[in-house]
Amino acid sequence: MARYILVLVALLSAAALFAQDLPVTGVTLFSSGVGFMERSGKVKDNATFQLSFKTEDINDLLKSMMVLDLDGGKVGAVTYGAKDPISKTLQSFAVNLNDNPSMGTLLNRVRGVEITVRTDRDISGKILGVETKQKAAGDKVVTFEVLNLLTDAGLRSVPMDDISTYSLKDQKLNKELQDALVVMASGLDNQRKPVTLNFIGTGERNVMVGYITKTPVWKTSYRLAAGENNSFLQGWAIVENTGDSDWDKVQLQLIAGRPISFAQDLYTPLYIQRPLVQSKLYASLRPVAYESALTINEETGITVDGVMGPQGPKGDTGNGAYQNMYNSNAGKAPAGDYVNGSFRHSISAGMTAGEALNSSVKSAATASDLGQAFSYKINELVTLPRQQSAMLPIVTSPVTTSKVSIFNPVVHATIPLYGMKVTNTTGVNLMGGPITVFDNGVYAGDATIEDLAPKEDRLISYAMDLGIESKMEYTKYSDQVLAIKISGGAFTVQHKNQRTATYTFRVKDGKDRKVMVEHTINNGWDLVQPKKADETTDKLYRFNIAVKADETKKFEVVEEDITWQSMGLTSINADTLAYYGSTNKMSDKVRAAVLKAQEMQASISQITIQVADNDRQRNDIVNEQTRLRQNMAAVTNGSDLYKRYMTKLNDQETKLEDLRDKQEALRIQLLAKQQELSAFLKDLSVE
Repeated sequence: MARYILVLVALLSAAALFAQDLPVTGVTLFSSGVGFMERSGKVKDNATFQLSFKTEDINDLLKSMMVLDLDGGKVGAVTYGAKDPISKTLQSFAVNLNDNPSMGTLLNRVRGVEITVRTDRDISGKILGVETKQKAAGDKVVTFEVLNLLTDAGLRSVPMDDISTYSLKDQKLNKELQDALVVMASGLDNQRKPVTLNFIGTGERNVMVGYITKTPVWKTSYRLAAGENNSFLQGWAIVENTGDSDWDKVQLQLIAGRPISFAQDLYTPLYIQRPLVQSKLYASLRPVAYESALTINEETGITVDGVMGPQGPKGDTGNGAYQNMYNSNAGKAPAGDYVNGSFRHSISAGMTAGEALNSSVKSAATASDLGQAFSYKINELVTLPRQQSAMLPIVTSPVTTSKVSIFNPVVHATIPLYGMKVTNTTGVNLMGGPITVFDNGVYAGDATIEDLAPKEDRLISYAMDLGIESKMEYTKYSDQVLAIKISGGAFTVQHKNQRTATYTFRVKDGKDRKVMVEHTINNGWDLVQPKKADETTDKLYRFNIAVKADETKKFEVVEEDITWQSMGLTSINADTLAYYGSTNKMSDKVRAAVLKAQEMQASISQITIQVADNDRQRNDIVNEQTRLRQNMAAVTNGSDLYKRYMTKLNDQETKLEDLRDKQEALRIQLLAKQQELSAFLKDLSVE
């Protein structure tokens, strides 16, 4: 057994050496959380490399790995550790080591195999089995195991306590035990799996392997050194090597794009559940038919991260991911130091803050436009140990800036924000991120910026401007009737609502200001004054205002909203008609149409009242007849009182008939008046 462990240690040591022979030479990181890793090296004749990956990364490896033998060789099979439990794999070997068997149990499992054991001498024979015996040892009974062998001299029992070594003569069984031990050792780290690459050929050749793996999202941060005459922007890329291999002089490319990337379970073995068909021996005289549909046990989940990204430049596959596989350029590490805190204490005489920032760290990246996505190819080869992070300079360039105080009452009701309009004059795309602002060499505040294309400008704000008082209030509101007409039988009025927002500014610190007012765009309201904003976004109007140090500045924004209000002609009362008539926007034709509709509605109302009164009289008579019949049941038939009740009932029946005839006539008249009004209002349009 000790010999097998030594073999296992040797195998694992060899695997570790293989991994070092195929180092990481290229890394492409995407802002969608994946990275493309390139490993390359040289092989001679037939060669094997063994790499080690986290179990959670195997699915990405199986989905994306590309292996190339670049100089005429061939790529052989790529083998990897199965995901099935170790116990399932161990059961497939001739000797099952699943339950951690004792030596006696293990020998019982290989009965019949020829073995040589050493006590004070070598004893050879075939294993009959191991039995347990007892013997007296003083006052106690001791249990011990005995190995029973069939030797050339006959049966022999050998106490196992006397045996120092065991040697199986069956080489195939020896190999099975060795392989089982290797599997057991691989199970010591359930988080990692070996992947073996095989290359077939003759002579020395270049080989490479590339694959996608999950990586942290690379990030950007900026420092903006703003002076009176010039400004400089320094951008850093923050990258992390969370893998298990060091990056030693690798070609690094950073891509700000969103390629479609998903995870799919290709690693878990899928087993088909076959239908069970019983033998006729166990069934009735007529065979039992079983459903034969096949069911695949699929426990796969797909998570889509990102959206479809644009294609890379011509000749580039996958946003530039493969372009560094075949060659790389030597380079030097970036030079210069980052200056912390205030610049003014570390700037040489005669240098501005921007010049110091520009001279301290040179950009190590060359940015290339990939349409909506863009990339930074780090010019210098990068060295970054595993589980380490680094900041790499990607931009150091002059930018155009102009200072402004930004007032938005939604952000703060009375205090503007110090801000700048930054124009991207770097010539490259800038990925969104935080910006630390230094004003004349002193820390001024923090800001954030979204992706910025070349020549595009963007506002940033980084501090509160406490040197100016500001407020906004709605000071005027008016409602004007523009037009009145009848359209589609409805009384329609056009209103113009107008409101005025007044902004007031007063400087407190004695310095002139350039103020940018951000006024919220409200749906339905149109800008009247000023006629046009200096800038317009999806949600804001922006107005530029100059405020002198010795003045109180007022600025008005006037908006209007034109709406149409409709109401039924017959629902307009006298007061409403008088109000709209006083606006001088209602024509005589409109007034006449309204009055006629009201007259027709009045006729309908009168008939409706008559119908209701007729119904009331009928209900009163019916109730009275019910009372009379109840009284008649209580008196003698033929009596004077009974005859009196009968006479009254006859008179009421006559009146009910008259009321029914009148009700029918009223209903006919009401229907005619309603139809007349409907015909009048139908498609009525008067201006």
